[in-house]
Amino acid sequence: MLGKGAYILAEVSRLTQLHPLRVRSWFKQRPDGVGYGPIFDSDYKSIGSDFAVSFLDLIDVLVAGQFRDHYNVSMRVVRAAYSVLKEELDVEHPFCHSDLYTDGKRIFQLAATKLGDEKLSDVISRQQFFVHIKEKLDHIEYNELTRLADKWRIANGVLLDPKVSMGKPTVIETGLTTYVVANQYRANAENAALVADLYGISETDVANAVDFEKQYGNRHAA
Repeated sequence: MLGKGAYILAEVSRLTQLHPLRVRSWFKQRPDGVGYGPIFDSDYKSIGSDFAVSFLDLIDVLVAGQFRDHYNVSMRVVRAAYSVLKEELDVEHPFCHSDLYTDGKRIFQLAATKLGDEKLSDVISRQQFFVHIKEKLDHIEYNELTRLADKWRIANGVLLDPKVSMGKPTVIETGLTTYVVANQYRANAENAALVADLYGISETDVANAVDFEKQYGNRHAA
């Protein structure tokens, strides 16, 4: 897990703002057996009842969620496109590949053609194709060598870097998790100046951490 990030599924749900039951079904078979089964394989094996995913797994979920929520692409199509792109791009996490950002229309058109899927082709041909996804991908930094997602600037002053604090949301350039900073803010009567002095950060950093935890900390709590 070192350098790859680690997130329980409830965290993935909060960070991607997708319902926890949906996220879980994308990695684990539903208990009632409904559906076609998981679409993603976690980079980590389950240990008993514990289950975690990597940073790249997280980004896969983020992109798949955009297709479902903004383009109403069925999970059957998302699943098939993921499989085709994995082969075409020769990577384990095709939704994390920089080509999605630089030339997403072309590579998804390739997937649609191979799948012979008219609905996906229609989605791709729309003028506003990838607008919503690019709004998310704009905040992702890609590794120049692997061309895979490397960091995610998820909010103002907040970064997810799998090489820092196991990928938990941190105040940019400090390594301090937003959770710790926000907790200290509450524990010190919401005195931002005191918390800033305590950690050697700015009051803006404190405000960013507090705002982030308010928006993401309890959303879709499982």
